[in-house]
Amino acid sequence: MQHAFVLNLFSDTSSNSKTPPTPDLLSPAQLEALNARFAANANKWLIENAPAPKTVSQRNPKSASGRKPKAVENPFYMYIGCMTDWGRYPDFALDIIEGVARLDWHGRAIGVGGKSMPLSVRSLTVILESLPVVTTETVMDLLSLEERHASRYVKAMELIIPRMMDCRPKTLRNEMEGIEPEPKPCEWEDLDVLSVPSAEELAKLHYDLRTLTQFKSAEEYERDHEDGLIGAPITSVIAFPARMQHPKRREVMGMLAQGLSQSEIERLTGVPRKTIRRWQAETLALAA
Repeated sequence: MQHAFVLNLFSDTSSNSKTPPTPDLLSPAQLEALNARFAANANKWLIENAPAPKTVSQRNPKSASGRKPKAVENPFYMYIGCMTDWGRYPDFALDIIEGVARLDWHGRAIGVGGKSMPLSVRSLTVILESLPVVTTETVMDLLSLEERHASRYVKAMELIIPRMMDCRPKTLRNEMEGIEPEPKPCEWEDLDVLSVPSAEELAKLHYDLRTLTQFKSAEEYERDHEDGLIGAPITSVIAFPARMQHPKRREVMGMLAQGLSQSEIERLTGVPRKTIRRWQAETLALAA
């Protein structure tokens, strides 16, 4: 029985060692249906879990009756900003704007939790630069703020503008009021003390400025001076320093005149025959 069981076991393993059957693949129609199901589930999850975008609440139109909205005239409109001489952050008003921005604008009692953020200095300067009349609605449109937060900026303008009017420089005051600066004559203090020179001082001055005529006459000196101003002719010939000759050239030429051969001269003087032939050719060329 054991032998038969072992034979059956080997037969089962041999049958399993064959190539496994290929799995069934999805058809194109099944893939499209699966893709549509995944997309529907993803859209459903985004709708349920994605955060809603922050939008500014729509304002209800104001009725004609009731209290009029607060409006603050901005006399610094067109006088302060990026395109003006004073810039967006004028030095004389920067302390005022920063001080008002750091006030407690949330009105929380002591011990009450919460975070009290100061107003934006940049937003305050943008309001001064952009709005001729500061109201809650214009600030809401300019800075995209809620009505409650925009009203804080209007209140800040009520504090900033009067203090800026008090400390504005004289040049800005005249510019805002249309006063042209009066031209002033040039004034300076003359510190030079001039005195008439004496006869002795004039004689010494003439003596120091005299023309030296020891070597040439005065007319010749003046003529040389005029020639120097006009400019002397410039020669285009450049003189190069004389080339130094070989120390043994004279000796070699003497041996050639005596009739010695070039090989013998090379042995006696150590000058190569090529150089000896060149020296001989140069001498013959000059003689011709």
